[in-house]
Amino acid sequence: MKKRKRLYVLRHGNAQPYGYDQDERRELTELGVAEVKVVAQAFKAKSERFDVVMVSPYIRAQQTAKVFLADLDVSVEVKECSLITPNGREMEVALWLSEQPYESILLVTHQPFAHQFIDFLVDEPLPVNFAMTTATLAAVEGDFIAGACCQFRWHLSPL
Repeated sequence: MKKRKRLYVLRHGNAQPYGYDQDERRELTELGVAEVKVVAQAFKAKSERFDVVMVSPYIRAQQTAKVFLADLDVSVEVKECSLITPNGREMEVALWLSEQPYESILLVTHQPFAHQFIDFLVDEPLPVNFAMTTATLAAVEGDFIAGACCQFRWHLSPL
């Protein structure tokens, strides 16, 4: 029997204020690093894992992935993915993910894409208290990755 695919979507931690022409170069703040560590520890307590990390090329996402993985103390392949920047397209990313050979994938990405993508994937309304605030990690699962095909499992926020 084929295993269901699991997808974890992690928004980067708190970052430097928005710069009009340098958005991709914004770095995590000390608060952002702390937020990511809190969520990493909460994820570790769930005893779940992922096979690969796909991370946006933006600096704050790269830093988030590095802090998250270091805190988990896991060694996993990390791949840069230009599809999951703030302006990512839900359908394009879903199609790309469905072609990946992995059963469990962590995406390290941004708003507004993160929330829009989770909303696109799940087959029922999101929980009322759900928000992709900085360093929030959401988990979905489905037989494949496409619109309205996955079940929302849980989310963790640093607050």
